[in-house]
Amino acid sequence: MPVKPPRGGSSRVDIDTPASPARPTDPDTALVDLPGRRGFEMGASLDPLLRPAPSSIGADIEAVSPSHTVVVHAAPLDARPIAPDVSLAAYVTDGRAIRAPVNNEGLRVINKRTYADLQIGGMAMVAADPDTGLYRARRPSELLPSGPVLLRDAASGLWHPRLVVEQATRAQVKKYLPEATDQQADDFIALIGDKDIADVELRRVQIGFSELDSKIRLRELSVNQYSDSYTAVSAVGAKLRRLYKWLGEPDERVYKNERLTGFKLELDLDSWPVRDLPSRQFRSISDLTLRAGWEPDVHIFLAQFPNVESLKIAAPLGPPSINRPSGQIYFHASVNPPLVAQFKKLAGLRELNLEECALRPDFSVAGMNELRVLKLGSSYAGRDLSALVGQLSDLRRLQVLELQRNVLRAAPDVSDMAELRYLDLTDTGIFKPPAGLDSERGPKHLEVLKLADNPLHFAPSVKTLTALRELDLSNTGLEKFPEGITPQLPTTVLDLSNNRIKSIPESVELRAGFNLNGNPINDPSSLRRLIHARIKTGSDIWLAEQHTDRSAALWLRNVPQAQAAEKARLWDSFEGPWSTLLNGIRTLSRTPEFHVERPLLQRRVWRVLENFSQADAVERAWLSTIVEFESSPGKMLDWLEAEIRKYDGGRQNPPLHHRPKRPRLE
Repeated sequence: MPVKPPRGGSSRVDIDTPASPARPTDPDTALVDLPGRRGFEMGASLDPLLRPAPSSIGADIEAVSPSHTVVVHAAPLDARPIAPDVSLAAYVTDGRAIRAPVNNEGLRVINKRTYADLQIGGMAMVAADPDTGLYRARRPSELLPSGPVLLRDAASGLWHPRLVVEQATRAQVKKYLPEATDQQADDFIALIGDKDIADVELRRVQIGFSELDSKIRLRELSVNQYSDSYTAVSAVGAKLRRLYKWLGEPDERVYKNERLTGFKLELDLDSWPVRDLPSRQFRSISDLTLRAGWEPDVHIFLAQFPNVESLKIAAPLGPPSINRPSGQIYFHASVNPPLVAQFKKLAGLRELNLEECALRPDFSVAGMNELRVLKLGSSYAGRDLSALVGQLSDLRRLQVLELQRNVLRAAPDVSDMAELRYLDLTDTGIFKPPAGLDSERGPKHLEVLKLADNPLHFAPSVKTLTALRELDLSNTGLEKFPEGITPQLPTTVLDLSNNRIKSIPESVELRAGFNLNGNPINDPSSLRRLIHARIKTGSDIWLAEQHTDRSAALWLRNVPQAQAAEKARLWDSFEGPWSTLLNGIRTLSRTPEFHVERPLLQRRVWRVLENFSQADAVERAWLSTIVEFESSPGKMLDWLEAEIRKYDGGRQNPPLHHRPKRPRLE
């Protein structure tokens, strides 16, 4: 644990403690495009050079709250013995026939096979572990080494099995990267905690940086230093130099399940300066966003980001294409087969975002077995994408699925998507809700469900979706509330706007976050409950369409004939200079009061107009400001009445009208 400084005085005590993963000081925006949502657990990276927490499919989808960063000195943890491995004796061979000299790494290479001299005597064939970079013993018949990890003794030059795992330290990091701050060193240790693996990576970075730097400088020299392009290329070059060395800035950190997993890079490909460096890998990058520019040689390009877990390709990328019946030209990324083949080689890929990309008809996600997030919204694939989801080998891992604004023959079956948290099928042409929503194998952890702008006509049951926070069924032709709406579910948002709902069930509690606008609600009890809900929540849950009549006749219903002419003249006197006030009064035709308390609402309107006509210039200006800036018609009228009472001191703030008793909202 971090050690608290002594209280009082200004003395400072430096204490060596084990480094711990740093927490962000700024909100992480890597994921995103869920609106207001981050910190998804995408599972552990398959490359030990990035060490996120072990996969936790049940991890919270919510954002991780930032906290203050605690900076401490790093020191090695107690040596941790490794688990017993296969005996090295099984890999030992007689090396008397191997006459190859020892190279700079202390190894002998003959006939493309590598051997290490062992402390126990004899030799062992070795190969570098592709995940860690550490040498391990191997058998001649093996493609990948299976034996124990071997380390070289600096004094004798002989190799021995690794017996303990030690923690990397700040001193070790700064030996290779002296420019690293304490926090950057701690970030590196949080990502690569194994001292031996860290040493291999730091040496790789040190050796490769000079070539990378030279390539970036050549690219910078090829651009006019007084142009905007030079500024962009120079900025990208500086960022790449840092990230190659794992020296990320606070706003570049990426956290998953409260654990640092790497850094993010947003890249305009026109500014990419290292197009021919497949061996120079940016292993610190876990989130990569590619923007407009030339289409790279994907075999070379993506090989430089082996640890990417989240990949987004943002339009425009490649030539323009016509993707709408109107003939309007849209610029999109052309996701071609070679690029898709490279996606599958990213073993740790957890999130693929191809929104607004032009997917080819043969686009496939088969083989992308580690995906947790799949975003294909507005991809204009020209084919049904529902079958594409079934290409994933394990649907249980999928947590986010976005197919909005595509054409689907039917909604994908979600029966096997046990860990699905976010589903967006907005404007996909589906006629039925997804099968399996309320099944025993369904997505019981689903938090956001968006089915808007589809001709559903009947709502899905959400009784089993006990984690539901947001439900969007707007413009779906519904005539009644979906089954399963309770005082607790959904917890934040229920959008049923622009449907055919005429009444609100008594069992439904109206609360903030509900949207019933655009429904032909005409049940008096429901309308009175809507009035009370606005007073209670401070927001309009329902407003009708505004009446088209702009004359005073709308407010003269049941007014005595003797008073009608005078009130009509009062109304006409506001046309022109005070038309803003009349426009505000007209919006009151949208309120529930207009439909269920119209006589009372009329009296309130005429009383406000009378007081306004008698007010001085200052009061009129302030009342007009209220009308202009208050968007809720009912709240506007309440506010106008309250301000008029303040200005009318002689009346000692009497009520402008008698309010009826409100029904109790159960």
